[in-house]
Amino acid sequence: MGGAPNVGTVFKVTTGGTVTILHAFCTQSGCPDGDEPQAGLAQGSDGNLYGATFAGGANGAGTVFKITLSGTLTTLHSFNGTDGSQPSGGLVQGSDGNFYGATSGGGANGGGSVFKMTSSGTLTTLYSFCPQSCRDGEQPREQKL
Repeated sequence: MGGAPNVGTVFKVTTGGTVTILHAFCTQSGCPDGDEPQAGLAQGSDGNLYGATFAGGANGAGTVFKITLSGTLTTLHSFNGTDGSQPSGGLVQGSDGNFYGATSGGGANGGGSVFKMTSSGTLTTLYSFCPQSCRDGEQPREQKL
């Protein structure tokens, strides 16, 4: 993770091993930019990088962000619980140009959600998992092998 105060960074590394921090999360009070990114970034067809943070943001439930290759970060969406919370996996860009991801909490039923988001930040919840009483699973998470 790293960063100040140890809640994550976005960085680049040259082939020669030089590391440059592009963004350190949660350097502002309340972490409006998010904190604890837990997965890799997806490079969009527009050249920007897209990712998610597990926590922080306007509602403390995580964010989706884009960052330019020069390090300008824009928070595109702050999860509020009803649309999901705690995204723990990476995003993928579909052939339609939208980004797709999942949250491990929140959603209409509290068991996580699957969402799509435009590159400008319009989020649509596609599915809300139903905890315990349903057979569709709950709390999707990216597993590290």
